[in-house]
Amino acid sequence: MDKSLYCRRCLQRLQHTSTRAFTTSPARRKHGAIPTFTPTSSPTLDTLLSTFRTNIFLPTHLLSLQKTLIYRHKNHRLLTNPEEPATVKLGNEVHQLHPLNHITDEPNTRKSIAEMLDLMQEGRDWVNVIPFLEGLRQSGRKVRGWQMEKIVRRAAERGRQGVVVEMLRRVEGTGVRLGDVKVAREVMWGGVLKGVQSQWEGDGVKAVEKYVEQCWDMLSEERHVSKEDKKTGGDPKTQPEIVGVLLWARALKSVLYGKGEDEEGKVKRAAEMLMAVWKKSDCSVDWEDWYDANYKLMMWVPVWHGMRMARKVLEENTQLGRSLRTALTEDLEPLVTKAAKLVGEHADGETDRRGRILFQQLSEVGK
Repeated sequence: MDKSLYCRRCLQRLQHTSTRAFTTSPARRKHGAIPTFTPTSSPTLDTLLSTFRTNIFLPTHLLSLQKTLIYRHKNHRLLTNPEEPATVKLGNEVHQLHPLNHITDEPNTRKSIAEMLDLMQEGRDWVNVIPFLEGLRQSGRKVRGWQMEKIVRRAAERGRQGVVVEMLRRVEGTGVRLGDVKVAREVMWGGVLKGVQSQWEGDGVKAVEKYVEQCWDMLSEERHVSKEDKKTGGDPKTQPEIVGVLLWARALKSVLYGKGEDEEGKVKRAAEMLMAVWKKSDCSVDWEDWYDANYKLMMWVPVWHGMRMARKVLEENTQLGRSLRTALTEDLEPLVTKAAKLVGEHADGETDRRGRILFQQLSEVGK
């Protein structure tokens, strides 16, 4: 070992340790085990995940002295001797240390997330999203709200709602919080996509309700929606477009496979919750912007369809029945009809037509 490369303090810390093998005890590690990944369907994706694990996640678990070894250029020759590699043991895993440069060796988080989502084509690929997010969080890499939205949306589009639920369950590690209303919307819309993907088969519709109910229950958890979120208007349970998906899932099951009966009163309770917050609904649309019309379709079509289903289950000649009829016929029917027509006139191909496509998919269900 070249002692000239170390200050006196570092030499004192190294004198009782092998110059080539370092062990970081659990008591001194802040972040637990390094996230691990399973093989994917894409060699490019495997390389991307491996790079993050080696160049981003591993250094987060090292002690200061070990970080000095890998990042300080004058120490790099200690790590490049193939006959005597420097290693560190973290838990039961041994890692070889390599020289790293913050600028050239660390991939960009934003670009990497986009690339990762494009490369995840098969179901088995998606199990890696959770350790990837956990690793980013441990290493202090920020994932913005719109990126979380995109991750949840793409997972649902690929039929991986189970991964979405697991991300939410492990919120402390993944950072996927339902206190972000936009993320909560995408999570609940994932239930609607699950229905479409099931082609409305019995077991599929039951799975839709289970997914929506699971997500709805997590909206009551402090770790997802804090008191501060609620103070600042970030409580998803008060958002009509989110409550409306709960009504949709319950009413859909009752109409398609429950003989149109509300045996446990679940449809009625969801309808009451929706009507209690309906005054907060924003049914305005910029009719000069078909993109806005398309987004509002995506937001309100499940609620529109849920109200239609609920009216088949609930009594019409009650205060609740009349409130549903008014909201449906005066607020949502005009919006959905006009917006679908506008989007159809301006959109080309499949791009940015999620709302209109969903309108077409739900219109014939339960008629």
